[in-house]
Amino acid sequence: MSSADVVVIGAGLSGLNAAIALAEGGARVEVIARGHAATHWMAGGFDVAAPPRSGSSADGLGQLAALAGHPYAILAGSLPAGLARLREILAEDGLIYVGELDDPLRAVPTSIGGTRRVAILPAGQSAALVPWREGERLVACGPARFKDFWPTAVAASLSRAAVWGPAREPADRPERVDGVSVELPGLADRHNLSGMDLARFFDDPAWRREAFGRIAAAVDPIARRSPVRIGFPAVLGLTDHAAVLDDAARILPAPIFEIPLVPPSLPGLRLFRALRAALRRRRGGLVVGEPVVRVEVDGRSVTRVVASAAVRERTLRTGALVLATGGIAGGGLVGRADGRLEEPLLGLPVEAPAVDDWLAPDPFDPDGHPLEAAGVRTDGDLRPVDARGRVVFGNVAVVGALLAGQRYLSQRCGDGVAIASAARAAEVLGTSGPSIAPSAAAPAATRQRRPAKRTA
Repeated sequence: MSSADVVVIGAGLSGLNAAIALAEGGARVEVIARGHAATHWMAGGFDVAAPPRSGSSADGLGQLAALAGHPYAILAGSLPAGLARLREILAEDGLIYVGELDDPLRAVPTSIGGTRRVAILPAGQSAALVPWREGERLVACGPARFKDFWPTAVAASLSRAAVWGPAREPADRPERVDGVSVELPGLADRHNLSGMDLARFFDDPAWRREAFGRIAAAVDPIARRSPVRIGFPAVLGLTDHAAVLDDAARILPAPIFEIPLVPPSLPGLRLFRALRAALRRRRGGLVVGEPVVRVEVDGRSVTRVVASAAVRERTLRTGALVLATGGIAGGGLVGRADGRLEEPLLGLPVEAPAVDDWLAPDPFDPDGHPLEAAGVRTDGDLRPVDARGRVVFGNVAVVGALLAGQRYLSQRCGDGVAIASAARAAEVLGTSGPSIAPSAAAPAATRQRRPAKRTA
């Protein structure tokens, strides 16, 4: 039987972050996941806090921390150090992030011709954060026939002033937006190109230099008339992204920034790969594709995690558990026909709206959907508690989207909660010294928690 000091269930931003921090502290860590998590869907930047009327991430963080029951009420203090350490870890793989908590939230373009408010972005997107100069244009530029990015349609939508929000000064939006399609080398006969296909092409040094030459020729007539910034779909390499950006800066006549596409997200994949590499360098284990089939507990402690491994089961004896299975979208919460939301692995108490509120009467309610706030309630050390505030399991830490009280879509706080809760979980479990003797006998009295139908 294998053993670990800490088992982490879930390989998203919160789970991998917690695992890395615990491994840095000397714990033997094993991450188990049913599949890939939100990293493969996210735009690549960090949504720390952007509720309506917030001017910066720090401002939004303060607003949300003041809300009773919001995760930031107990985690706000863990965010700055957790974010700083994450940036250091990602920089080990050359993945640099730009922007600070106190920087203003700025409207940056999306691939459907809208904008989103953000302050912290990877370097490949960071040119979108720079205030617009007087007379500066945005060129929405994309590969010809690439179905995930239509430059003329994107430009037409971004030309509407309302898309950029209430502009307080000219620097809040470009003076004009132009759409330009470019025939990239060797792709004239290719159909149904995906973002991954294009990223692999850009990883080829000779191909991308020719491609950038063609992009430069297409943009240059506009750049000769006025200052220009180029918005390009987020396909600028996967394994050689930093070198792609260097070539772009050297060849193109204007700054370029990536505009995230529909999933799978290349910026999100780069983030996942950097986190996975960081965990491996710290000798942490990671297995994706092994759903957890049951968790064994002794009293108020988790003792074993059993995962399905092809035609057999794999059992891990553990001293602690980090539950990073996500919320409703990630399968960390499951709805039942009787109107209950259930946490399927440990049967933890779930705080959720009544079943009559599961269907929102207004699909565009600015406060978000009531089910957004559903989740598991914890104490200050992220241990799950029941309705009376009593700790259910003393060696379990709940992190990320599974935490109750956050509206991660309308408040734009999901990444920040993931980062802060991972840092807090590692601090708590590291302080308590999770340890397990591999030769120790199994607990005499254990009970099993089996997922009812779904696994994580």
